[in-house]
Amino acid sequence: MILPHLIFSHLLADYVLQTDWLVKRKSRFVVRELRSWDGLLLHGFILWLVTLGVLAAYAAVLWPFITALAILHTLQDAFKTWLGPRPPTHPIYLYSLDQLAHLMLLLLLQPVVADLIVSPPDAAQTELMLFGAALIAITRFYEVTWWANWPATLPYMKRWRIWGYLERISMMLLSAIGLWHLAPLALFPRLFRAYALGYPITASRYGLADLLLGMTFSVILGLAL
Repeated sequence: MILPHLIFSHLLADYVLQTDWLVKRKSRFVVRELRSWDGLLLHGFILWLVTLGVLAAYAAVLWPFITALAILHTLQDAFKTWLGPRPPTHPIYLYSLDQLAHLMLLLLLQPVVADLIVSPPDAAQTELMLFGAALIAITRFYEVTWWANWPATLPYMKRWRIWGYLERISMMLLSAIGLWHLAPLALFPRLFRAYALGYPITASRYGLADLLLGMTFSVILGLAL
């Protein structure tokens, strides 16, 4: 089973390593202008390189499939850019369909290569990939999903980025060890800090939405782990 490795690679390349500069370069894409493909091709190369690195032990067998995956991922991104409005905004349906299409590629690749992997990844390696993917999901994936679809939340999310990271990681870890009922306690530091600064989160719809969605997402992910 290399699906956890593929999901981790996807999240790493699509969120952690995809900078604002790269997103803007991708948004300049025009089908018939070869030079405008540079951002998309760079992103596809990063995905290819990351996936090869994560699956280095099987690179000799899997590199053609990883190459095909990177090419298809790049073409999917090109289609999304051609089809919809340019960043910084994306309609929620287009963003969701794009991520679903990427995930479907990973799901389809798993059965194709399963029989080619002679020594499957051990449990420790698989758990490491799952944990790494979960960390990215509650940090970069969580915030980028908000920013891409609700730009008005960007100033709030940037202001509380580190606080949000720490509380969501804490909630996920508590849930993963069976203490999910204690997860809400992780919210109190930010609540107290915001109140002390004179900007109570309870008075902000973005603040309340961020806290409630972050808690729900982190607890579910922790229980899944």
